[in-house]
Amino acid sequence: RSGRPPLGRLPYCKLEHSMMHILATALSGTTRPSNRVGGSPLIPLSDPRNAQRAGPEQIHLTGASVDSIHVTWSDNDTSTAPSVVEVRAVSDAASWTAVPGPSGSVYSALQAADACPGGYTDPSCIYTSSVLHSVQLTQLEPATEYEYRVRSAAGKVQERSSRSLRFTTPPAAGSPAVRFGVVADLGQTANSSATVAGLQQAAEDGSIDAILLGGDLSYADGDHRRWDSYARLFEGLWAGVPVAHVGGNHEVSSGGENWLAYSRRYPNGHAAAQSDSFLWYSLEAGPAHVMMLCSYAASGPGSPQHEWLTRDLASVDRRRTPWLIAVLHTPWYTSNRHHPMSEGARMREDLEPLLLAAGTDLVLNGHVHAYERTHPVARGGLASPPESGITHITVGDGGNREHFARPWEPQQPAWSALREYAYGWGTLELNESHAVWTWLRNDDPWNPPGGRIGDCAAPLDPSGGSGRWTSVPTADRTLLG
Repeated sequence: RSGRPPLGRLPYCKLEHSMMHILATALSGTTRPSNRVGGSPLIPLSDPRNAQRAGPEQIHLTGASVDSIHVTWSDNDTSTAPSVVEVRAVSDAASWTAVPGPSGSVYSALQAADACPGGYTDPSCIYTSSVLHSVQLTQLEPATEYEYRVRSAAGKVQERSSRSLRFTTPPAAGSPAVRFGVVADLGQTANSSATVAGLQQAAEDGSIDAILLGGDLSYADGDHRRWDSYARLFEGLWAGVPVAHVGGNHEVSSGGENWLAYSRRYPNGHAAAQSDSFLWYSLEAGPAHVMMLCSYAASGPGSPQHEWLTRDLASVDRRRTPWLIAVLHTPWYTSNRHHPMSEGARMREDLEPLLLAAGTDLVLNGHVHAYERTHPVARGGLASPPESGITHITVGDGGNREHFARPWEPQQPAWSALREYAYGWGTLELNESHAVWTWLRNDDPWNPPGGRIGDCAAPLDPSGGSGRWTSVPTADRTLLG
């Protein structure tokens, strides 16, 4: 990926290198009318794509660090032999390195009542996973393409196409540029399949370096078979691009999940960020420091998350990583009546002062099944001056089975810049001095002709502080970096 390739066929925002001020008309309190009334149903477990495969399957990459990554997979062999991943840099194709990990393990869980009404006295209601394996690859070189393969319990190497078993590490911290795909609230529908297809195309084109996933992955909701089907359906993406996750309510609450499947299947490198919990951590890539925060854990002063975030922010070198990004699940600012601001109010009261004091540039979240971007906000309302606040973006429109979160508040708040019901995902492109956010609607029948780009935004004055993002013109591809 040397030389930062153009973005190819996908539509993206346009931003010229020399622009220190974006001269554009900001969207002000726009609610786009939409005839979108729902979405597609859940993809059934009987779908051929959900069939269990022999040997290693459900392969996925987690962590999105520039020098390490977790490779996790499931194997229906009953042996719990040690996990092994063989890896080599594509430029050094003659040499494979075998990286051992801990032995595989299984877990069991009681199926939720709507998935199996018999309860714990019915043996068929007890789900037992296949053998789960996870290996952390360390000492990787940033911005380097690797080929890898996982070894099954029987000792055989799982061989698939070179595309699906290759990944590129994100660019080194402090390097000039990085491009993130951003998504949340996926689930397992035709709508979420379209979202994943768009992300996969961007990854294969070299248009994104890693994905930030803002919670609510599988929507298993206590039907643990749905964790398997989620990983099978979208393995083509998850096996080829690093993903950093935060957990959402569907990982902890719905169906009594309580982090069990999420913690076993989606490990991250939290220890490298001096975090004692998989629920919050940070990573650095290119000119960005990204904080992954937990909406469903204590966040007040003296809590482990608050104390960790205080230390993490103090460790940031803005000369090396000038962009400070936070990712969490439940929005602190939303004009949605189905999921009101009260849901995230406690966390906002606890942690927003830390993010404001640090000059955080952007907060990304999911949870509300729609798209919304704010003007700069602080302490529950519009920031004054704007440069003292933070722009928040809700991108909970991945396409899950619950469809859109309706309705909006009838009176759009002054701090809400744009809100719309559509399914899609976003990209966040950063170089040392400029940033561009692009929201892409999925290519579905609801969209108007040429309507893939739903929103483009950039800091009005990237040299003058955080907070004030505004709309920018669109074109076929970006000129950033």
